[in-house]
Amino acid sequence: MLVLFRILFTGLFLWLLASAARQAQGNLGNDLGNAGSFALAVVIGVAAGITWAPVLGETVAGPMTGLMTDGSVSDDRAGLLRFIRRCEMRGWRRLTVLLAFWECVLRPRLPAAYVIGMNNARPGSWLEKVFAKEVWRFNNIANCVRAHDLLKLRHDLDPGAHPEPGVNLALMSHLRVPNAELPPLPVPVAPPAPPPPRNHSIQLFPGADAVVSTAPAPDEPRPAETEAETEAVAEPQTPPLPDPGPLPVASPCSSSSTDS
Repeated sequence: MLVLFRILFTGLFLWLLASAARQAQGNLGNDLGNAGSFALAVVIGVAAGITWAPVLGETVAGPMTGLMTDGSVSDDRAGLLRFIRRCEMRGWRRLTVLLAFWECVLRPRLPAAYVIGMNNARPGSWLEKVFAKEVWRFNNIANCVRAHDLLKLRHDLDPGAHPEPGVNLALMSHLRVPNAELPPLPVPVAPPAPPPPRNHSIQLFPGADAVVSTAPAPDEPRPAETEAETEAVAEPQTPPLPDPGPLPVASPCSSSSTDS
């Protein structure tokens, strides 16, 4: 439909432009009529430009966006290709490869059938090599890298450099050998942490010196206790007060006699 509008508006624009030029040359006094003819030609020209915009955009931006759009496998408008995808999803690999080969014969410029055939062909077979060689002709980076791996590793065939520089850069990054892992760096054992400093505001309970003396000594000797700490530990403790026992409870009779 877009092609039909493109032809219609382009032809109408050229005819109106030529007609307006003839009228302007033959009748120089009719300024209003000549201006109207040119205005109508401009309107039809804008409509024709809208129909030609996708073609011009693809021509200008195609070299920059070709790596992301060319060679994609999203052209599922053909009924046979949709049936091939259903067979692939059901796991019918032989039928998928046969129909993909037939689709490649019918539409050799579309990459979808080549990619499907390459992914479903028997590993190491002749069909896998044929499909991989055809996929290498397109510009999709992921498909080209996989095709290069199949041709190089399974069939011992070097496809050479790709005509698209972006594919070659991605392939160089894919084939780069990773650097060897470095050995672990020896680190000396850290010395033991020093004991925490003594808080002199805390008074130890009686017998704490015996507990401290029986505890294992650290590697580093602890500093000697100060005189204030020693005196605080040696200070005699106040004896506890005796228990007074239960308090006497007054009887009701005594309370009444007292009131009287």
